Amino acid sequence: MRQFINNILRFSLSILIPLLILLIGYFNYDPFKVLYNYSNYSYPYVIPNRDYVSTEMFIKNHNKYKYNSFIFGSSRTLAFHPQTWKKYLKPTDSPFMFDASGESIYGIYTKIKYLDSIHTPINNAIILICRDVTFRDSVNPSGHLFIKHTATSLEGKIAFQFTFVKAYLSPRFLYSFYMYTFSKNFKPYMAGYIENRKITYDSITNMVRIIDQENEITHYPDKYYKEHENVFYKRQNEITDSIARINPTQIMMLKEINKILQKNNTNVKVIISPLYEQIKFNPEDIKVLKSIFHNDLYDFSGKNYFTDSKYNYYENSHYRPLVGDSILQFIYNH
Repeated sequence: MRQFINNILRFSLSILIPLLILLIGYFNYDPFKVLYNYSNYSYPYVIPNRDYVSTEMFIKNHNKYKYNSFIFGSSRTLAFHPQTWKKYLKPTDSPFMFDASGESIYGIYTKIKYLDSIHTPINNAIILICRDVTFRDSVNPSGHLFIKHTATSLEGKIAFQFTFVKAYLSPRFLYSFYMYTFSKNFKPYMAGYIENRKITYDSITNMVRIIDQENEITHYPDKYYKEHENVFYKRQNEITDSIARINPTQIMMLKEINKILQKNNTNVKVIISPLYEQIKFNPEDIKVLKSIFHNDLYDFSGKNYFTDSKYNYYENSHYRPLVGDSILQFIYNH
């Protein structure tokens, strides 16, 4: 019996000691930047939860900058610069980029409800709709890159933090994180965990800039698109999405969003992204959106001036700020 107990203790210690060391590393490095307060989240080398960054920046700064104009949507909102948007707003308007990676209608809905609950005015709003992600989820996503900040989801903080501890303890993440932390050399196997691009977040507007890619395209466009030609696949003639993606729960969310915006007399622009795929938004989904937002809906999906040229894209997912600038000029001068 004594030998059995000793074996159990040795086995337990062989697990607990390494786990304790790893947890010390987690609290020391805070790889996902969700444990401590930060004034600036720029130049991350671990891919961050963008929803958390956006919400934290808003909470820290909204009393100081009196935000009253918001851009909601996925990471494709990086094409819409708040400073450019200000040209079409009143001098007293203060814009904020309230985006998230792979943002769903659930995320947009909970953010707008949160702003309403703390009596933040919403004078202007851009809501970016993406065919492939906006109507994918009707609930809070579970992954560490996509789970929503507890201030907007109203879900438990312990479960939220456990999501990141679980992601940290993944063997592939641990190996990628510590190899990069100590070597500062990015390897292909680190993709999905380690950020290999220089990314900045404006400390006031929360605007995203992908520095390396924009600089490379600006100065060496031929070289950039030659090196990435395999990314820009050849597209067929325009097709229309055959799947109606907006479900009844999401219709309720859209109506509640519109109700809050009407209460605020919000000047809202709902934009359907011009994605490289050139797939036209489903007609039934368009009907739903038009029935709620009427003439404030702008559909840039499918084959058009923006989607025809690969030079309007960083890769086959994200379009560049020159596209966002043109869309802003069109919808505000329309």
